[in-house]
Amino acid sequence: MTSIDTAATPSTPETALPRARRIAPILFAATLFVSALLLFVIQPMFTKMVLPKVGGAPSVWSVAMVSFQGFLFIGYVYAHVMTRTLTPTLAAIVHLLLLAFVAMTLPLGIAKGFSAPPADGVMLWLVAVFAVSIGLPFTALSATAPLLQSWFAATGHTQGRNPYALSAASNLGSFCALIAYPFAVEPFLTLHTQRVVWSIGFSVLALLIAAAAFVDGPKGHNTVQPEVALSAPSTIGERLSWTLLTAIPAGLVIAVTPYITMDLAAAPFLGVIPLALYLLTFVAVFRDRPWIPHVLVLRILPYLLGPLVIGILSGAKVYWFAVILFNLIAFALIALACHGEAYLRRPAADRLSEFYIWTSLGGVLGGVFACLIAPNLFNNMYKYPLLMIAVLLLLPACSLAARVINVKSSA
Repeated sequence: MTSIDTAATPSTPETALPRARRIAPILFAATLFVSALLLFVIQPMFTKMVLPKVGGAPSVWSVAMVSFQGFLFIGYVYAHVMTRTLTPTLAAIVHLLLLAFVAMTLPLGIAKGFSAPPADGVMLWLVAVFAVSIGLPFTALSATAPLLQSWFAATGHTQGRNPYALSAASNLGSFCALIAYPFAVEPFLTLHTQRVVWSIGFSVLALLIAAAAFVDGPKGHNTVQPEVALSAPSTIGERLSWTLLTAIPAGLVIAVTPYITMDLAAAPFLGVIPLALYLLTFVAVFRDRPWIPHVLVLRILPYLLGPLVIGILSGAKVYWFAVILFNLIAFALIALACHGEAYLRRPAADRLSEFYIWTSLGGVLGGVFACLIAPNLFNNMYKYPLLMIAVLLLLPACSLAARVINVKSSA
């Protein structure tokens, strides 16, 4: 009996780590799913808190979108600095401390001093409300995705060679949050209950992140650093392409919503439908095998966008249901094409956080153009067809550049 015990005892530490690494993909995917779920429940929940103060103005949703894109960019910059300057273990400790500080500010609510909007400058007031009230929680949550993907690459797991695939779990969580809120959350839970449940979910997320950090910790700082020296620095052209390819769908999310709802009753959360489609396209293409082949999307898109742009400029909306459906399909294909092209151009895993910085910057620029710049430059809905024309001009150039890169690499 004693000999059996002594033989089994030394093997326990050796087998524990591989077993932990085997569950790493599930643990990291679950953590990213919960993080995204909490992140995108904030958007409709907090927007609903703010709406009564501005009389339910439809511009609130657009301002919220731009604000959230800005917080996302800040979160990705924070994650990039962490991955570049700290080991995964130390970065996990710092991030958990930040989450602990955020937990002390819960439950979510409108910050003091924002009881009523001013007579002028309502949009700037709204940006300030979002920034002061939920800017820190949103930024901390948005940084979780690139941090966890970087840590997963450092675990030494075979699936860690392509940590970008984990973003499918993140975007799936975002999609589920946006779909569930108007149908399963808002009708049955008061805002107070929603805030309490969200706070509990935040605590669960912190525990999951701590568990993920434990899986990563024993090997984290030994796996990433050698890879950094092997990866070539990103060029200006690559960074520009990442930015442009994500700016167009981000701008279209804001531009398509008022177009398809112009002749319908005002409903602030109809913007959830294009945004949900937008997120679903990330799930569809940020994977080794996209749901729809990228080449097929690129071939279909020009034949669809040409007639659609002509129809938009003519202003004809005879069959409104068909118009809505056709525009949503076109928007989904545009997002699939742009995000698919960006994914094909992704850098190595050690530059993952840099990739997300530039893609989130594209989101900010697209949102600012559609929400703040275009309404002051163009009449009617010209920002919508202009973004579609930009797709027609950009994607062929991207495809040509991709073919040139493939020829050079094969030579």
